[in-house]
Amino acid sequence: MSKLFRKGWKNTTLGKVLTFQRGFDITKRQLQTGEYDVIFSSGLGGKHNEYKVKAPGVVIGRKGTLGTVFFAKRNFWATDTTLWIKDFHGNDEKFAYYFLQTLHLEQYDCGSANPTLNRNHIHELPVSYPPLPTQKKIAAILSAYDDLIENNTRRIKILEEMAQTLYHEWFVKFRFPGHEHTKMVDSELGLIPEGWEVTTIGNVAEVGRGSSPRPIADTKYFEGGTIPWIKIADATKSGKYLYETKEKVNEYGASFSRLMPKGSMIVAASGTLGYTQLLGVDGCIHDGWLYLTNYKGIKKEYLYFVIISRQKFFYNSAYGAAIQNVNTTILREMKIILPSINIQNQFTTIIHESDKLIDNLGRKNINLRQTRDLLLPKLISGEINVEHLEITTEDIAA
Repeated sequence: MSKLFRKGWKNTTLGKVLTFQRGFDITKRQLQTGEYDVIFSSGLGGKHNEYKVKAPGVVIGRKGTLGTVFFAKRNFWATDTTLWIKDFHGNDEKFAYYFLQTLHLEQYDCGSANPTLNRNHIHELPVSYPPLPTQKKIAAILSAYDDLIENNTRRIKILEEMAQTLYHEWFVKFRFPGHEHTKMVDSELGLIPEGWEVTTIGNVAEVGRGSSPRPIADTKYFEGGTIPWIKIADATKSGKYLYETKEKVNEYGASFSRLMPKGSMIVAASGTLGYTQLLGVDGCIHDGWLYLTNYKGIKKEYLYFVIISRQKFFYNSAYGAAIQNVNTTILREMKIILPSINIQNQFTTIIHESDKLIDNLGRKNINLRQTRDLLLPKLISGEINVEHLEITTEDIAA
């Protein structure tokens, strides 16, 4: 690497540029109220009426989920499953957040039974740290990408909330177009508009279950894989559409699973029961998922909102002591209200426009994350020289 790119950089140890401190104990009862975020090794885990650390702050996972890095914009409580930066030694806080992501601290596990990071061990790690002006430029570049992602994510959430509000108005309060002139009649689910009916999901869609290669830990199903392998954790980190997965199966692994096309609707049969997702990519679903296909007389766009509004149904219908589950029969027998096809079509037309925007924003976020992740190690290592660049967040965002 050219010395020009490393001018002013310090070869030192991590503890001399960033001093870590173990987080603070907290009880479940204390998580029930408060205005301050509580950060665990896996992320935000509740609120507290007090804070322990002033923002801006950087936290890493110490127990369990090792090495995960979080940036706190507001005062917060760091739990004892984390390490937080007590002293930045005059360095830029946001740069420290990005810098730590490149260290892959999970590899420094020192726990015998449970994964653990020891602050004294990581303090001794050799690092090369740039001067403050360079830190700020690098942080500005990477923050610009994160700000765009955050803004797009916020817009996606608003669009999803607007769509759910419309569903509630039309199909729960029955304030759909023309409702003033529609008679309400009795049904087994209460009063419904005349011309609508009560049916089951099994009458309007085919319900199936995913499948998994066994033993699932066998690497022969995943080596060289290119086909998304969709787990519950992948879905719950996404919005309405799922585009990315942590793991991928190969063709051999896919032959033992259930390959679903883009646009398919899947429902969690275990874990986060009833969690419903639309696929933004072709992918394989394991046996923790149910899927719906071959719709008859019902619009998928409408059925999606029906299912996500029935969370209580899944938990009331679940079986199993240690791990609760639902099966295809339970989903097939779920009773739903089937509106007239005319009202469904009107709803679908509106939702389709909203979904196009959500999908577009979701795919933009993928591109932004991929670009940021490519730049991250090159900027942090000094491979990309920013010394003579006049950089502001606004310039990058534009």
